[in-house]
Amino acid sequence: MTNTFTVADRVEIADLFARYCHRVDRSDATGWAALFTLDGVFEVEGVFGFAGADELIAMPGVVADQGGGKWRHQITNLAIDAGPEPDTATVVAYGLVTDWGEGGKLVSFTDYEVALVRVDGGWRIRRLIARMP
Repeated sequence: MTNTFTVADRVEIADLFARYCHRVDRSDATGWAALFTLDGVFEVEGVFGFAGADELIAMPGVVADQGGGKWRHQITNLAIDAGPEPDTATVVAYGLVTDWGEGGKLVSFTDYEVALVRVDGGWRIRRLIARMP
């Protein structure tokens, strides 16, 4: 069986990442964690990681504490492909964080590797790994 993958899927996935950025930057912990599967994983390789809904909900608070509410996330250059199984997708992208308390100074730049799964008709993040190049 092949993985059917449409232009609409690509649009929905791009929207997922836009919501990811807005929700983390606005400390919407519940909304941000809801973008992940219940057993989802978010990891900044070699720095920290969160697994499962109970841990994921804490991540926006870490961003707010470190950035004082002035950090802004951007996820760019999304390369979206159908995953190896039906209702899965893979994404590679760049992640930038800037500090607008410091005039837009670059805080970090990472390479994202993401596994997505379709759950109840919508795309969710199963695993997101951010790596420093």
